[in-house]
Amino acid sequence: MGNYDFIIVGLGTAGSSTCMNLARRGYKVLGLDQYVPPHTMGSHHGPSRSVRRAYPEGNSYVPMALKSWELWRQLEKDNGQQLLVKTGNLTLGPPDCPALSGFLKSARAHQLPHQYLEAREIRRHWPQLAPPDGFYAGLEEEAGIVFPEKGITAFLDEARKAGAELHFGERVEDWRAVNSSSVNVRTISSTYEAGRILIAAGAWAKKLLKLQSNVLQPKRVVVHWLATAPDKSYLLNHFPVNFWQVPVVNDSTFPDGYKEFYSLPSLEPNGQIKVAFHNGLSDCDPDTMSREVHIDETSSINEVISTYLPGLAGCPIHSNTCFYNLTPDKDFYLGKRPGSENVFGVALAGHGFKFAPVLGELLANLMLDLPSSIDTGMFSPDRF
Repeated sequence: MGNYDFIIVGLGTAGSSTCMNLARRGYKVLGLDQYVPPHTMGSHHGPSRSVRRAYPEGNSYVPMALKSWELWRQLEKDNGQQLLVKTGNLTLGPPDCPALSGFLKSARAHQLPHQYLEAREIRRHWPQLAPPDGFYAGLEEEAGIVFPEKGITAFLDEARKAGAELHFGERVEDWRAVNSSSVNVRTISSTYEAGRILIAAGAWAKKLLKLQSNVLQPKRVVVHWLATAPDKSYLLNHFPVNFWQVPVVNDSTFPDGYKEFYSLPSLEPNGQIKVAFHNGLSDCDPDTMSREVHIDETSSINEVISTYLPGLAGCPIHSNTCFYNLTPDKDFYLGKRPGSENVFGVALAGHGFKFAPVLGELLANLMLDLPSSIDTGMFSPDRF
């Protein structure tokens, strides 16, 4: 049995960053992952994720986004590789849709530079996009993409340099609180003890946190990749990240009344553009979910592409799956597990990777009972 100050279960988005932060502060840290990160079985795989600052989802997100941008740049210096690229970000839809109105409210409240564009202006600047008349867009130029697999590798490299012990391919089976200052963690091959543990296991967090309610619900996400070569207009320097919120009527797949989807630019001339739905997702169990992509799932994204990204219609497409881990209010789950003194949990509700660097700082502070400059009260598990 090994004894540690902290054990991190799951070394993806939040776990890898928290592991680095705690190890850099001089604590004895063990990181455990059932796979070998970065891997294709969770929520962080693929070449790109969007990063933006004008965040409509709540007051705490903008300070977190601003801090994360700084910390991504610092991690680039520490680890010697590029992790963030500025492309700009468009939020598109009717003027009264929650995404666009929320973007504008956030940008104005936090005095973030932005533009408000009509459909004809959008089509003129980016003929790859086809918003109908009556649609508008909020443009934030200080936005772009981060490279998730490189980012997680960088966090884990830095954690290891700082003295963290990392065990890959070691699945956690159970944990047991010994007392208010000690937790036993049992894996497929050993047992460990720590003062506090963090469950950062993505779609497996609900099971490992032993939550009985639907506070955390894994969702099956299908991501599509379209080959655009030799068209260079979809490359990083020519094509912004774009998020759409399109009204729908009497569609049970989208009960909120909006269909949400996005596309991200291709990273290289022979690369691929990423397109996916952000809502209308089905519940799943990560241990039994089918990873086969069905023809109706490809057909539904092709309908969106033909209408709003018509230049991509007919491009060769391949698809894969990942997970969201949603809360009822779609905000983060961040903090101490209710009823536990030394077990913490995190879930990122399908929009967390951009915040990875600051999440590591915030979770480290929470686990050390230290204050943070950013208020995380809205993410407390006690709200459910």
